[in-house]
Amino acid sequence: MKRTVFLIILSFAVSIPLFYLSGCSVLSSVGIPPAVHSSGGYRSALRKASRKADIYNKLNTVMYIRATYFNRTFVRAYEKDSLYYYMKKPEGLRKKLRGYVTFLVSVYTPQKSYNNLDSNRSIWMVYLTNNKGESVMPVSIKPSQKKRVFLKKFFPYVTDWSKQYIMKFPEYYAKKENKLFLNPSVKWIKLIITGVNGKAVLKWNVNK
Repeated sequence: MKRTVFLIILSFAVSIPLFYLSGCSVLSSVGIPPAVHSSGGYRSALRKASRKADIYNKLNTVMYIRATYFNRTFVRAYEKDSLYYYMKKPEGLRKKLRGYVTFLVSVYTPQKSYNNLDSNRSIWMVYLTNNKGESVMPVSIKPSQKKRVFLKKFFPYVTDWSKQYIMKFPEYYAKKENKLFLNPSVKWIKLIITGVNGKAVLKWNVNK
């Protein structure tokens, strides 16, 4: 009798790990992400694609700016990390970026009324320039529609007090002449935010 009970218990104990092992193989076959997270590669891409600048008026801080340039390397890393968390790439992201030079810009201002880059009445002017002396104005500046918890995860410089903008600039400097703003001879681009209270310059090297 004791021997029978012992065999039953032993059989049950062995079946438990076998059950979990078989379950793991099933989960793996339907696309559960691997244990190794891609965030290391994403953090590196984010760091290389991001810049910061602060505007001061005398000794007073007017504006803190953090910005990420959505270049090809960063977009690939961003898609890969989104795939890890959501099991899908950001829907329609590349389509939304097509035809534009795009930035996510996070802005904090101690004086709230200054943080209105998307307003026609803003005291700030925003433009993009390159080493060829060419400048383009934004096609659009809009507040990001992403939830703050999402933005904080993918863009750690975002805070509870900052405001995030998606800035899109035209792909062409002169479209009729088919002249690209980002052509092979362009070595760098600068995002400029300027006004009566100061000026910020954020620079990215390109085509390297």
